[in-house]
Amino acid sequence: MYDFDQDPKRVKDTLFCSMSAQFLTNELPVEAIDWENEKIEEWIDENKWYPFEDWDTQLIVELIESAAWHVYDFMKNNFEEMVK
Repeated sequence: MYDFDQDPKRVKDTLFCSMSAQFLTNELPVEAIDWENEKIEEWIDENKWYPFEDWDTQLIVELIESAAWHVYDFMKNNFEEMVK
């Protein structure tokens, strides 16, 4: 069973990149997992989806984090059912 508490494959980080596509014109590249926060925020600024173009970048980061956390939590709580 996957060790969600240790998260060795950095699923949370990968989900952050994946969920970014819900709020940006392009999905944050997976290599962004290792970028500094400033570089991620700059990339987000350059790729804001039209409905969010006037939003503060930090608010968009929080939306992405929230979406990623909800998916991660769902996976953690339903993992055994998902792999049947």
